[in-house]
Amino acid sequence: MLTNLTYPKKCLALIIGFGLFLFIFYKLAFSKTLQLKNEINGKEQKIEWLKEKEKDLPFLKSKMDLIEKAYNNDTTSVRDKLTASISEFAEGNECTVTEIPSSSSYLKDNLLIQTNTFTIKGKFHDLLRLVYKMETEYNISAKIMSARFFSIKDFQSKRKFLYLTLITQSFKQIEKNN
Repeated sequence: MLTNLTYPKKCLALIIGFGLFLFIFYKLAFSKTLQLKNEINGKEQKIEWLKEKEKDLPFLKSKMDLIEKAYNNDTTSVRDKLTASISEFAEGNECTVTEIPSSSSYLKDNLLIQTNTFTIKGKFHDLLRLVYKMETEYNISAKIMSARFFSIKDFQSKRKFLYLTLITQSFKQIEKNN
């Protein structure tokens, strides 16, 4: 049968047969090897990433100790500390605390989230310094979630007054007694 084929047809049959042989050989031998090699590479990258993150553990532990120290050692509530700090700043910088509403809290599992809102009247520079002070002084125990500046015109004195509304949130872990 192969004797009747011409030379170009024999070459074509050999090329097709060789291609079929390579395809079967790849499926039976190489595909599993390449798949395992890719899995090994992925796992090696994860191991390298874990080794890199392991170096960060002392830093994270020190941060956790700082956070626990900020929350657990003080018997004064975060709201009282914030109120005292804002009032003290307002007295020394020609600002007026116009509103200290009661705080709202939300309890989920064993985490208490407390939200406090303060409204302060003053000059822009002083209010901006207050925001900076709050961000640096209370960056662990109470985060500033919103700082909104707005102005209200007093029609009797025909002047505009600048106000700042600060919204802070603090988190406290509550131990559950069984």
